[in-house]
Amino acid sequence: MQSGNQRSNQKDYKGAIIDFTKALQLNVQSAKVYFYRANAYGNSNDNVSAIKDFTKTIELDPAYPNAYFYRGNANNALKEYKNAVADFDRAVAQSPRNADIYHYRANAKSNMGDYKGAEEDFTKAISLTPKDPALFEYRGVTKSNLNKNKDAIADYDIAVKLDPKNSDLIYYRANSKGNIGDYKGAIADYNAAIDLNPKNANAIFYRGNVEGNLGDYKAAITDYKRTVQLDPKMPNVYKYLANALGNDNDDKAALEYFGNQIKVDLNNAELYLYDGLVKSNMNDKAAAIADFNKSIELNPKSSDAFQNRGDAKLGAKDIDGAKQDADEAIKLDAQNSYAYITRAKAKAALNDTASALTDLDKAVAISPKNDYAYLIRGDIKYSMRNYPAALDDYNKSVELGPGSAENYLHRINGRVKNGDRAGALQDYKKITGFGSKSDNLYYRLGKTLISNKFCSEALEVFNRLVTNDPKHVDYRVQHGIAKQNTGNPRDAIADYDAALQLYPKSNDAYHSRGSAKLDLGDIDGALADINKAVAINDNDGEAYFIRAAVRMQQKNYQGAVDDYNTALFISLENTKVYSYRALAESYIPDTERSNADFGEAFKISPKDDLVYYQRGLARINQKNTPAACTDFNKAVELGSKAAQEAVKKYCK
Repeated sequence: MQSGNQRSNQKDYKGAIIDFTKALQLNVQSAKVYFYRANAYGNSNDNVSAIKDFTKTIELDPAYPNAYFYRGNANNALKEYKNAVADFDRAVAQSPRNADIYHYRANAKSNMGDYKGAEEDFTKAISLTPKDPALFEYRGVTKSNLNKNKDAIADYDIAVKLDPKNSDLIYYRANSKGNIGDYKGAIADYNAAIDLNPKNANAIFYRGNVEGNLGDYKAAITDYKRTVQLDPKMPNVYKYLANALGNDNDDKAALEYFGNQIKVDLNNAELYLYDGLVKSNMNDKAAAIADFNKSIELNPKSSDAFQNRGDAKLGAKDIDGAKQDADEAIKLDAQNSYAYITRAKAKAALNDTASALTDLDKAVAISPKNDYAYLIRGDIKYSMRNYPAALDDYNKSVELGPGSAENYLHRINGRVKNGDRAGALQDYKKITGFGSKSDNLYYRLGKTLISNKFCSEALEVFNRLVTNDPKHVDYRVQHGIAKQNTGNPRDAIADYDAALQLYPKSNDAYHSRGSAKLDLGDIDGALADINKAVAINDNDGEAYFIRAAVRMQQKNYQGAVDDYNTALFISLENTKVYSYRALAESYIPDTERSNADFGEAFKISPKDDLVYYQRGLARINQKNTPAACTDFNKAVELGSKAAQEAVKKYCK
């Protein structure tokens, strides 16, 4: 036995096992020798034999110190986590003041997905050894897995104070900061971690992800390329690099990167897949599909290639083709959650929303922490007018992805439809607080704000965009709309004029300028601009909607209804058109159709102050003042200033 211990100390575990075996031949009932041989087996990675010897030790001496503890470690190494936890439970009963046992039991629980139990064990271990930075580190990781990132950051803060030169601690803290949208703090921590360990490929990769979230694609591209140099097998690095290249404004560099690699390796299916992602993000769907075709030709078993080609086909309006590709992606890999999401989007486009939701439920079941799956499911429920359920999904997407501006952007609509305008404004502030450099994000944010009547906030957004790019036609038009909706139609016309100088065939600029002229009482000028918009694009629903407003001014109510009909034919889900048409019908008068249209408007947007206000006006036309006042008061409750004046006028 003594010789075996000496060999173990010299790390000659094979020789130690031989000696311990000989010792057992002399005394087969020695619990101690079985324990020592079990350790030697464990140190030589033969954990199956180690467990047998630890079990024999326990049979001979159930109270043998650390036998359960060490057998638990061996079970843990074999991924027999349930058995490991059972052993650690017995070990705790023997040694309730041993912090290491709580630590290792917490590890086993984490490996089983029992993060709550792991957190409790780490907390107990910390109470016994409060100066061990590793315990705060591991508890922080556990809290991150529970999506308690702020609590995790607090643990990492303590760990960093105890071990300030540990780059991993700072790296983990950066991850949690990124998860809650503290991008500046995350980048500062990634920088610090990389300064301590310049070859930390993970820190460089995740810093690239944060830079991408901020719209700083050039910095992200630099970090992804550096990651490839350090660790070319880093999962998803080429995918993220492809996305960043496609989103950057340098088309030449984007096309060259994977294009040059393809020249060197013509039969590499993955290179065509990533080149397709670049082109898809550049909105060149035809070229992207050609790359995905080549990738599939080289590797017909690639679920990812079919799924991404399906997404590209969605963008190219080939809905049936997108669904077929998603079907094939799922056949090849039934656990590809993104394939279910792609198929759900295709089914929704084909108006098969029930089946789309089934696919999204499957995507969530496969990847319960995928915020994107909840986001898309929320969008489909929103399109079905199930606004409470949509908001539940948007809330979940924010909970799982609090660092994603996209999740907050979609939730703005959900909150407004559920009557929570204050919450919608909080989401707007959250998005702007990220400090993103993505003009595309701000453009979509501005349009969302306008559609939800947050016009002052929309003006702030478009002020920024026009300052950054004064020659962007769409920014100019939306800037004008924001000005007009804040009561400044003359300045709005200046923006529309500028847009038309940049692009004389902008139907949006023409119909918007027509609307501003209508606000200023220039009926003839308004009609001329609106008719010009229709001549450029006879599928411009907004132009017909604005021309209907001109007809209303002219008291040509049937003409207004005709234009509202056309606008609705173009967009059946347009709440305001139903509401305005209903008001026009009340002047004809056509009470039955007016009531039906208000009913449709309320189905789409049950908490819209405009609909209540306009129904109040319609009821005034119908000589039903009490019912009108009920609607006006409801509109006031929802924030309508126009309804306040109506109450003063009609509800004395």
